[in-house]
Amino acid sequence: MSFQPVLPLTGYAGWRFLERTMERQQDAFNKSPTTQKELDYFAKNIGKVTSADDLVSDYRLLKVALGAFGLQDEIGNKFFIKKVLTEGVDAEGALANKLADKSYYKLAEAFRFVSSGAAAAAAKDDFANDLSLKIEGAGYLAVTTPSGEVAYTRNASLKRNADGQIVTAEGYTVASSSDAKLLPGAGNGTDTGGKETAFSGITIPDFVETLTVNDKGEVYGHFEGGRQGLLLGRLILTSFSDEDALAVLGADTTEEIKDQNATPADHETAYFVVTQESGDPISGRALEDGFGSFKRGEAVEAQETFDAASITAAFLTRSFEVAVGEQNEDMRLALNIDRELVTLAADDMSEDAKWFSIMGSGPMRSVFDMAFGLPDSFAALDLDRQLDVYKAKAKAMFGDASVSQFSGDEMRDKLIKMYMIRSEASTGAGFSSGQIALRLLGG
Repeated sequence: MSFQPVLPLTGYAGWRFLERTMERQQDAFNKSPTTQKELDYFAKNIGKVTSADDLVSDYRLLKVALGAFGLQDEIGNKFFIKKVLTEGVDAEGALANKLADKSYYKLAEAFRFVSSGAAAAAAKDDFANDLSLKIEGAGYLAVTTPSGEVAYTRNASLKRNADGQIVTAEGYTVASSSDAKLLPGAGNGTDTGGKETAFSGITIPDFVETLTVNDKGEVYGHFEGGRQGLLLGRLILTSFSDEDALAVLGADTTEEIKDQNATPADHETAYFVVTQESGDPISGRALEDGFGSFKRGEAVEAQETFDAASITAAFLTRSFEVAVGEQNEDMRLALNIDRELVTLAADDMSEDAKWFSIMGSGPMRSVFDMAFGLPDSFAALDLDRQLDVYKAKAKAMFGDASVSQFSGDEMRDKLIKMYMIRSEASTGAGFSSGQIALRLLGG
């Protein structure tokens, strides 16, 4: 049997009792067999997750993941959650960035290693985890397509193909330092324009167990337990006299990139070809002659920095709140806002943005609307009008129109007291208007 919180009183008196016994009750909840079983399963299996599919298909893992962000009621909406996780947070148009409820953003940010951009980095048989890179600073990778066309990209999420070559996610062979002479305008006396080109690239022998790529683009293969390293080759970078004049691969090469309606995000992932205006590629080594360097990809960084401990801690806190809410929903909302306001009030966003965050959070909005005595129809007003009312109410009741004032315990307690008293009165407890006023004033 799971732990049941002890709530002998209702209203503000009940809230005060819960505050006094919170530490003991939370500890008992955390140590209950049911809770421990959930945490043990999460700790044992979360390391096996490499994609959004893996996470949403495991009910018990998803329960903890969603519960940590107060989204436990969404566990049946797997398609939607999968979309949030798959798109991640890096792209401006990602679903999590568009939703008013920022709990989804926090979920996608915490589990960014399962986003579509990170999925390839989880593979092991093609060394994608070792080859998940990013170019920091100037430079493009040169690649050859199956048709023999030379193209250029800043997308350095690479892998090993069936023939052992280092290729892009699309299977294009990536040029090494030995291929520099094959680039158009390389000064070797050969005009490669219009002709098929085949880069030899870098080949990873079958005996290699792991790879490392340093900031210079040097690729080392490790074998015999990783004790020895063999230099397999060096990735090169290319630049152009006018990179804005590059054309998107497959598009009319007489058009500049800016006329292709390409966004900055596209520029980091797309493939380009030279134009007369862009000039021929200038190849060189990373960290030399103004070129940038190679860094571990964001997908791998996210995977390595995933904080399972913070997820389980948040799950425990939220789950205790849910258990409290099963007995008294007002208490649950009070616990939620007491926690959430601390973080929101301390945020460096503008005060208006903080109020809009409150409006976008169902639980926090419920507390403020009740404490301020606002009707249900209030939420239908124009958002700017709602903002004005929130700020005016806060100024009248607390002496300050800001959300930042709630970073202090005293102001949060005053807000919760107002909420509890008004909520209890709204349930028909029989209080007269005079009694309600006395309670709000401290009686």
